[in-house]
Amino acid sequence: MIKEYRTIQEVNGPLMVVRRVSGVTYDELGEIELPDGTVRRCQVLEVNGDNAVVQLFESSAGINLAESKVRFLGHPLQLGVSGDMLGRVFNGMGKPIDGGPEILAEEYRDIKPSLLLRSVPSCSVSRIRRQRMPT
Repeated sequence: MIKEYRTIQEVNGPLMVVRRVSGVTYDELGEIELPDGTVRRCQVLEVNGDNAVVQLFESSAGINLAESKVRFLGHPLQLGVSGDMLGRVFNGMGKPIDGGPEILAEEYRDIKPSLLLRSVPSCSVSRIRRQRMPT
């Protein structure tokens, strides 16, 4: 069962701290639902007790700390793959951007987080840890 949390404590650039989480793991994919129904994706960078630091894959603009909901999906970021992908063009989340049809996946493969974390300065994660995460 997927739980929803309304316990976002802080958003700092592409990083967000969610408090009082349970059963959340490193590398887990999540969704943030804004009050207007817009959904944005995120991924867990660190879990410390019942606190999670997540990286947003999209803009943090418009995230209302009190009214936005976070859902953790129970699996890492995955890409549906098939032979139909050959010759196609995709965005960073694996969605076709060439005007062609959606890909019908033959299987799903995990996307490794080390490839995605290059855009987040390590000092940002360290600063959030020092300021907000109990040791």
